[in-house]
Amino acid sequence: MSAATLHTCPTASPRAAARDGQAALPRLWLRRIRARRALAALHSEQIREAGLDAIAVRAESLKPFWRA
Repeated sequence: MSAATLHTCPTASPRAAARDGQAALPRLWLRRIRARRALAALHSEQIREAGLDAIAVRAESLKPFWRA
């Protein structure tokens, strides 16, 4: 059996797994950036309707992307 048949799935190879692991953190950061920008764009009425605290929303939207 050749090595090519052992790794039929592109993510099954160790190289692909390492590549996915390296990309996971930037993807997480990008999700945080987008979510925090969306929070910052909310109007006070939208925040109230969602049942959120305006101060907590502002604090979350001002966090840097690397902070959870």
